[in-house]
Amino acid sequence: MRPIVDLFGDIVSKVSDALVNDFQALDSHISGVHYQHGHILEIVDLLTQKDQSQKYKYDKYPLVALLQDFPERITADSNRFVEANLNILIVKSTLEEYTADKRYDKNFKPFLYPIYNELLKQINKSAYTLTYSPYRIRHTKIDRLFWGRQGRYGNTANIANDKLDAIEIQNLNLKFIREKCLLTK
Repeated sequence: MRPIVDLFGDIVSKVSDALVNDFQALDSHISGVHYQHGHILEIVDLLTQKDQSQKYKYDKYPLVALLQDFPERITADSNRFVEANLNILIVKSTLEEYTADKRYDKNFKPFLYPIYNELLKQINKSAYTLTYSPYRIRHTKIDRLFWGRQGRYGNTANIANDKLDAIEIQNLNLKFIREKCLLTK
């Protein structure tokens, strides 16, 4: 079976294909919806490395990040399915001085929500997953304004070097079809 991180990368690629033209009409610097997977500190390091490159400086956001480690549950029909609970971040750079209303107008409505909705659609359409509707995929969604380290009264510091707004998806419960994963290269 191909690793889930690769299968999820294929799904995000389809999200990018569906949205890139609309996003480029809003911001010509956007080259696509980017994908990373790994531990959050590794993802932050990769984004920092891109900052130091003229070529990749703008190839960071919007970003869908699949956070690792995640469990892969082997069930009684493990010959047919593998279940996984995934945690995902959808992030876009922002400005620190934005108010909540401005963050929704500049980032959430034009970028983050369309990515979130298209991601659920593409998961549902994927030959790798068993879902019945994009609206029936179990998960928890959190809008993270000025996403950062959690403090007593909200976020207190940036996790990445950039100022970010994010949608965090927790416990995205997916069933991957093992036979389709085995047949795909």
